[in-house]
Amino acid sequence: MNKIVSNVKNPQNDDRSDKLKLYSIGSVVILIAIVLLVNVLFDKILGKALTFDFSDALSNTISQESIDYINGLPADTKIRIVGLFDKPADVAQTEYQYICPLLDDYVKNSKGKITVDYINPNTQPTIISQLDPDNSFNLSSQTGNFVIKYNDKIKIISPYDCYSYDETYLSQGYYYVTGNNAEYSFTNSMYILTNGYSCKAYLITGLEEDDSNYIAKILESMAIEPIGLPVSENFTVPEDCDLIIMNGPQNDISEKMYVELSSFIKRGGKLFVAVDFNVVNVTEKYERLNRLLNEMNLVIDPYLIAENDSGYQLGGYQLDHLVKACEGFTDYAEITLLHSTNARSVRSADIPGNTFKTAPVLRTSENASTTALDQYGNVIESSMVSGKQFYAAMYSAGEGDDPAKAFVFGTMNFTSDQYISSYGINDTNVDFFKSCLRELTSSKQFNTLNVPTKNVENFSLDATKSTTSASTVVLVVFMILIPVLLVALAVIVYNKRKNL
Repeated sequence: MNKIVSNVKNPQNDDRSDKLKLYSIGSVVILIAIVLLVNVLFDKILGKALTFDFSDALSNTISQESIDYINGLPADTKIRIVGLFDKPADVAQTEYQYICPLLDDYVKNSKGKITVDYINPNTQPTIISQLDPDNSFNLSSQTGNFVIKYNDKIKIISPYDCYSYDETYLSQGYYYVTGNNAEYSFTNSMYILTNGYSCKAYLITGLEEDDSNYIAKILESMAIEPIGLPVSENFTVPEDCDLIIMNGPQNDISEKMYVELSSFIKRGGKLFVAVDFNVVNVTEKYERLNRLLNEMNLVIDPYLIAENDSGYQLGGYQLDHLVKACEGFTDYAEITLLHSTNARSVRSADIPGNTFKTAPVLRTSENASTTALDQYGNVIESSMVSGKQFYAAMYSAGEGDDPAKAFVFGTMNFTSDQYISSYGINDTNVDFFKSCLRELTSSKQFNTLNVPTKNVENFSLDATKSTTSASTVVLVVFMILIPVLLVALAVIVYNKRKNL
């Protein structure tokens, strides 16, 4: 009886086992086919959506602002970017770490409008004549830099221009990175090449002023061409000048400069002045500069602002404090409380008959004070005025359709290289300064790109945060480990069920 039963059931088990085996094998084959098909289709159809950037602040991915700019270019646009060097096999721990992967993303998003090559002029010297037939830019001396070419126009970008550095360490010869400006630099350079500059800003040099490297970058990002205007006996303001900038002059202007700048103001010129109080200019009263500002109904006082309201003080320091944006300027930045240090007070000159209208821009609390200092930096008690509100910045505008305008700041916390390197180009103070520039150039400036800069969390370039390594991890996990685990699971299920 048992023998008969055994002869009946064994064929049923074998038949069921064979079917389960076929189902399992078929499932595995179908699963592998689906994984391969999905991998190919996703890469072709979704493209960028499946590219993962795990770098800090998405440093290797261009922002939507850059994508919109590229998409808005005509289909036949040809922008060529050439790195004048051999591309390193591994860019990690080099100055190109956050640049080369970003340029790859430009190419991916450009639909053929942007190309990137790496050609070393030492081994392929013909690249120089291709990019600059007239040798106007001396590209043979630019090895290691990037050249952007559009039609017959060129811009050169150094990898070191793509980062912000701590100015304190930089003055000692050390490059500690505080910000990543690579996309900011490349997108705005391409924008300027394809659109041109809207106007020209001349930065006066030769008054022992602070450096204005960051102002130049900011101006270029706004499609305003920055040009140095050195002090000389033959000082003249060029006819094509739209804006004059005096950033941190330690010395007063000359009589010749006063005459020229006065003429510039009379023909509707725009002026931006920023000074502060420091050990170098402690006794400087800027008499001729104030004579010029008086024509616009403004004056810079030779007094240092001290904030007595603890709610405005920063770190408990009277000279390092907050100032509040005044009515009419509250939309110049997202935050209306801004940072001021070692500020001189600025005010309306209240000159009878002057047609210029002035307005306060930045104010202290109502419990601030001002005082004069002697040549040694000591407070002159008799000059102190306490318990009042003072202004760290003022605005003035004349009459007419395109009047002369001026912003005068008594603090360098909006424009100095020292401040911007410490707090970054995205800082609220810098945004406020950009809004002032827009106001001064509003009659000529066109819409520009607000490309965000990206933070660097450490003071050194960190290869562990690069996209390449992170993408490799993603590739291994999603394209190898997960399929293998699924196959293994199918085999386990088969082995468990074949004996049922």
